[in-house]
Amino acid sequence: MFRSLLALAAVTLVAAAARAAAPNDDARRVFSDPPREYHTLPFWVWNDDLTDEQVRFWMQDFADHGIRSVMVHPRPGLMTPYLSDRWFALWKLALAEAERLDMDVWIYDENSYPSGFAGGFVPEALPDAKSVNLVAAESKTPPALKEETEAVFRIDGEAAEDVTAKLRAGEAAGPGRYLTVSRRTDGRAAEWYGGWWYVDLLRPGVTEKFLDLTLEPYRARFGDQFGKRIPGAFTDEPHLSGVGGLPWTGDLAARFEQRWGYALKPQLASLFQPVGDWRRVRHDYFKLANELFIERWAKPYFEYCAKNRLEFTGHYWEHAWPNCAQVPDNMAMYAWHQRPAIDILFNQYAEGTHAQFGNVRNLRELASAAAQRGFPRTPPRS
Repeated sequence: MFRSLLALAAVTLVAAAARAAAPNDDARRVFSDPPREYHTLPFWVWNDDLTDEQVRFWMQDFADHGIRSVMVHPRPGLMTPYLSDRWFALWKLALAEAERLDMDVWIYDENSYPSGFAGGFVPEALPDAKSVNLVAAESKTPPALKEETEAVFRIDGEAAEDVTAKLRAGEAAGPGRYLTVSRRTDGRAAEWYGGWWYVDLLRPGVTEKFLDLTLEPYRARFGDQFGKRIPGAFTDEPHLSGVGGLPWTGDLAARFEQRWGYALKPQLASLFQPVGDWRRVRHDYFKLANELFIERWAKPYFEYCAKNRLEFTGHYWEHAWPNCAQVPDNMAMYAWHQRPAIDILFNQYAEGTHAQFGNVRNLRELASAAAQRGFPRTPPRS
């Protein structure tokens, strides 16, 4: 009887081991040769006067090395005109090769980065939508008011008196230290921006124009492949600090008062120096700026992709934390991506505040936001 029980136990253990081995074997097999949607996704840089032969060669080379997905990434040096008929002819060829080789081709939504200007086509179409920021300058005497001046303050210890009205009326503002808060507008024609400039992503209509100029041409030609050979679109570091100051747009002050019940302009000094109720003002200001960024950039982009069977992926300025100027709340932005992502660049381990490879905070924020929204995929770019 005892021997029978031992034999039965041995048979049971062997059977259990056999059952356990099958999933492990499956895991090893899938890990070694995953479906194309789980393969490494390299950025395929286009920065030349591309030929059909080059496209065919590189697609075959990717496939020969086990790569099943690529992202076409325009970079400086590109001689093939961006978003031209020739550009899309090459894209069509890449898709034909992808069909032959069972690969995917992703859209990178910009000519280099940061996303938003569409290689210069957005500022060309909307020349008044220049990136604009708030900046501050100190002086020992009352400054001359200019068109771009938003407010002037006389600083006395931890107090800031708004003397803008006095200066406009030609009255004496009194002795002290002065802080002038002004708008800085990006009007520099830069080669990086296609001979134009970066745009104001908080301005209503800019995102819609960007999508119309960037993704719509792909949809018009290859819309039948959206959600198939073209899984989605990658955005790269769109931000609100294009000219090195704090976020601003034409209706921000009005939206601030509507949102919080008090006027922003008399409190602008609190954004730059610890005067007045600066903690409250900064919290309210950056929270509103991020809400507008979601409302006017992330949400329209997310909804466009959902409507057109694309996954919206990419990243913002998570590596700049805790600086709020570029993007006030990166984690909140992740909620408006079907596939939220972050940068993990340089392949050099570090744990500093602005580290990427080794930054646990970035990873936990991304994972948390994705879990809360039910998004199963969170690709890091490394």
